[in-house]
Amino acid sequence: MKKNLFIFIITTIFFSCQKEVSFSDNPSNSPNGGSAAVFTFSGSPNACTNASINGSYIIGTTLSSSNTVSIQVNVTTKGTYTISTATVNGYKFSASGTFTSTGVQTINLSGSGTPVAAQTNTFTPASSGISGCTFTVTVTSIATPAVYTLSGAPNACTVATVNGTYSVNTALTSANTVSVQVNVTSLGTYTISTNTAGGMTFSKSGSFTATGVQNVTLNGTGTPTTAGAIIFTVGSAGCTFSVTVAGPAVYMLSGAPGACTVATVNGSYAVGTALTASNTVTVQVNVTTIGSYNISTSTTGGMTFSKSGIFTSTGVQTIILNGSGTPTTSGANTFTVGSSGCTFSITVSGPAVYTFSGAPGACTVATINGSYTQGTALTASNTVAVQVNVTTIGGYNISTSAGGMTFSKSGTFTTTGVQSVTLNGTGTPTTSGANTFTVGSSGCTFTITVTAGSVGTGTYSCKIDGVFKSFSNSAEGDITDDFFSPPVPYLYLDGYDAPFSDPIVNEFQIFITKNDNSQVTSGTYNVDGFLQVNGYRLEIDYTVENPDGSTVIWNTSSTLFSPNPPFTVVITSITSTRVKGTFSGTLTDPFQGSTHTKAITEGVFDLPIH
Repeated sequence: MKKNLFIFIITTIFFSCQKEVSFSDNPSNSPNGGSAAVFTFSGSPNACTNASINGSYIIGTTLSSSNTVSIQVNVTTKGTYTISTATVNGYKFSASGTFTSTGVQTINLSGSGTPVAAQTNTFTPASSGISGCTFTVTVTSIATPAVYTLSGAPNACTVATVNGTYSVNTALTSANTVSVQVNVTSLGTYTISTNTAGGMTFSKSGSFTATGVQNVTLNGTGTPTTAGAIIFTVGSAGCTFSVTVAGPAVYMLSGAPGACTVATVNGSYAVGTALTASNTVTVQVNVTTIGSYNISTSTTGGMTFSKSGIFTSTGVQTIILNGSGTPTTSGANTFTVGSSGCTFSITVSGPAVYTFSGAPGACTVATINGSYTQGTALTASNTVAVQVNVTTIGGYNISTSAGGMTFSKSGTFTTTGVQSVTLNGTGTPTTSGANTFTVGSSGCTFTITVTAGSVGTGTYSCKIDGVFKSFSNSAEGDITDDFFSPPVPYLYLDGYDAPFSDPIVNEFQIFITKNDNSQVTSGTYNVDGFLQVNGYRLEIDYTVENPDGSTVIWNTSSTLFSPNPPFTVVITSITSTRVKGTFSGTLTDPFQGSTHTKAITEGVFDLPIH
């Protein structure tokens, strides 16, 4: 199916607006696309043939997936369908889909809404002018309780599957459940709950929709207070089951109160570098009583190591403590595991001491990798390798920026001497030609030559919701609107974030027109300047292209109606050949309301006039 999206921007002297109009060459009026089915309702216009009402209908109880009505239809032409009833007594039924065959077949209508009164309601399903049949649904004032017995009552539950782990002072989660078995003899609602024992309760509410033997999963809540086997009774005089709760473990740290017998330190440690999952310490314990544990070290030099869990066996075993925090103190940092536990030491490297080869002149070694084009964002291939001479090992953070680009690298020098560091590039080049970078304070320098973007030979960029965007592709300015005869003076800036050959290209436009049709000059222009003395009209359009070919225009413009989304353009200089300035403000999507916005910051333009 071919589909075209046209966007019209309607501008008058007082306001502007935009309208999306979709045209489709699909001859069907089916909401699902494709041809609409032709069918009749079995039993129409009287009672629906073989209608089946499923689920219970109770005042104030919102309908669920169990509330359905099955009806029959006779399909004479395959295709899509949408069937629905009117809302009666707070609820209704509907279904949609595709008939893939002809003949008599059954459709399940899904219920939605909440019944508000106890009464019998009549519904008439219909579809696009096709008269429907009727069915009735009775709403009751109270739920009918199910009749069932717990398998095994009054003794141990025949089926009692205990899930999850249980330890003193550890709150239960969604993983803590118990499955029990029931034999249902009459459908209806149920609430099954155990007694509260050892700080825990297991319960479940719902409706039985089928009779016979079946399982019910009870959800646990609470926090265990007592170790050992805890006995629960399901319901009054129901069956019983047991949950074993682990108490606090009894153990000793090997080597306490001296140095830990086993203390394996993993990961690297440098001042100012936050610990990660690789920063762990393995210690040894001798467990004499199984149960839960919470092992934590003292906080030293900004770091802590800890681990919680359950010991399920006795004897000597190892525990891996996970590190957290950011080292603040270089040198040896000593930790004590637990109260009066064993000790271990971690050596933290301080900030490295190093110089850049070639400083304060050109970097002795500066290997530039990747290509650089104005308006094209850097990738992982854009790197620069520089040379340093390390005299003291430790952590480092090297960064340098110019022309919209930043090259940086953080890490730890583990050896001294001359070595290279590869800086990773980020950002989007904004300035064509030679861009000179200085690495570090009074460091060495290197130069990257940026190729000018297509057609445009200037700068046109900003941050949109904090993300840098360059519209320097085919960027240019214009000071004469040739749409009118004779032409009318104005300022028009236009640019794109990618070459026209790319599959998705976004556009940023700025319009300024003075009310008296005089030439736009240097100065400050904001969106509410229309009614000012020597007033003007300002409009901003950020056109975003979607993968499906449709577009969204984020906009603000001068109108007689205030307030408008704020926006300011500052023209610092304008001649017959070039215009320079800055811009910032807020744009909205008019189709979604003023709550949908984009923040434009750090906007700058330096464009040729064509």
